[in-house]
Amino acid sequence: MLKRDSLTASMQQLSYILAKVKRLIVEDDEAEALMITNNVFQEYYRLTDHDLIEKTEDAFLLLIKTKGLQVEELNMLAYFMDEYAGLQKTVSNQLLVYKKLIRLFDFMEKELQYISFEHISRRAIIEKQI
Repeated sequence: MLKRDSLTASMQQLSYILAKVKRLIVEDDEAEALMITNNVFQEYYRLTDHDLIEKTEDAFLLLIKTKGLQVEELNMLAYFMDEYAGLQKTVSNQLLVYKKLIRLFDFMEKELQYISFEHISRRAIIEKQI
């Protein structure tokens, strides 16, 4: 029970941080939004820019699987990855992150049986962009 309470508290904190990132983007402070997003990746998920951009989709997914994250954590990771992709300076980097995001959606749906209408909707939009 204590572990579950800790996870809930962590997800609430990440939700707050995500809302702040979205607000910063709307306010055109993308540099600050990117810095905060990078901090979340590094401190909470132990992911680097290299993991999110340079690794292949398969290598990225394998890395995520080895972390043993709960579905709630993966769901938040997906939201942060979506914002992170939009903050990339080049379209090629955006596409690399979006492709990994789609793979994360697939993993959550097929292997963890987690279905989200938001993910389905977002996937459709991303696939049209790609």
